[in-house]
Amino acid sequence: MSRKLILFFFIAAAGFVGLSSACRPARALELNLAADTIDITTFYNGTTLEVKGVAPADTDVVLEVSGAKKDVHLKEKGKVLGFLWMNKVDVSLENAPANYMVYTPDKPVDTLVNPATGIGYQALVNDIDITPPTEDKAFVFGEYVKLMEKAGVYAIYPGTVTYGPAKGKTRTFSATLVIPPKMSAGTYQVRGFALRDGVVAERAQQELSVRLQGFPAMIYSLAYDHSLLFGIMAVVIAIAAGLGIGALFKGGGGAH
Repeated sequence: MSRKLILFFFIAAAGFVGLSSACRPARALELNLAADTIDITTFYNGTTLEVKGVAPADTDVVLEVSGAKKDVHLKEKGKVLGFLWMNKVDVSLENAPANYMVYTPDKPVDTLVNPATGIGYQALVNDIDITPPTEDKAFVFGEYVKLMEKAGVYAIYPGTVTYGPAKGKTRTFSATLVIPPKMSAGTYQVRGFALRDGVVAERAQQELSVRLQGFPAMIYSLAYDHSLLFGIMAVVIAIAAGLGIGALFKGGGGAH
């Protein structure tokens, strides 16, 4: 092979590599948690978790935190005889996430969180079965969401995802996730969605473990693994507390 042919080969190869680099799409979504485990200890009262990552510069990032799905049984209230509010119907929700929180950038929430993107409360309704089937599914789930929002385990946090300056075709993003006190021990999914023109273009996912440690772990173990011993201890503590209160009032001479 002549020197000219070899030189031509290397020039062509270099041109091909450069063209491939120029045509390569922006880097896929990257999602990183500051910690993948949160411990519930004696004085635990909720916490926060920092999330950072990299996304294509022409996309908007939405973060979603969801817990394990479960079946929920509720009683729907209604008016009886036109004026008495009473429990009328037993309602069950199947496959409802125990926790559900969404974090969005500073843009109109409806453009990012809707059934078309598969993110948000309205999108959850499609995966949830409600019985009896004649019930108004959207209404029942809406009432359930209100209860969960009041407990702090369902929430939409607009304007909480912030961006860094663009570097080429990518930019960094960050957010502070709220971990509420009533978020029980278990494994949670932290998902990131990069949306381009209202369509999910990239996805990323990390697992977050919330676990009991110390005294809460001991109480849980007694209650579920040694239920008889736990029951005996509860009775003994209740009797001791009653005797203590009785002695206190007796020592004080009673009421005057």
